[in-house]
Amino acid sequence: MIEVITIEKFKSDIFDFTQNTEWKFDQATPIVLNFTASWCGPCQMFAPTLEKIASEKSSELKVYKIDIDKTPELAALFEVKSVPTTLFISAGQDPVMTNGLMTEENLQKAIQEIFVSPAQ
Repeated sequence: MIEVITIEKFKSDIFDFTQNTEWKFDQATPIVLNFTASWCGPCQMFAPTLEKIASEKSSELKVYKIDIDKTPELAALFEVKSVPTTLFISAGQDPVMTNGLMTEENLQKAIQEIFVSPAQ
């Protein structure tokens, strides 16, 4: 199951933007962070794909979702302009952002390229 992340959990587990101005993520487990909204049709279509990936890859990565209407501060932090927007976060790297609905194949490919063999 995908966890809905709160601002407090984001600050403790991913990045405390109230204490730091420069991005730093040093956790061993990569994160797929999906910005979504209850009114968004493509977000609802993407949800089963994210659930499947979260289940299949639970030992390799964490999948969170952020409701932009409930936590607009996090959407603003990453300048999210539309949903769904997906952020791929791994240690020592800047987050990689994709916009729009992704197929399972494209999501798997992004995870492989970003987390397994990141560009040097």
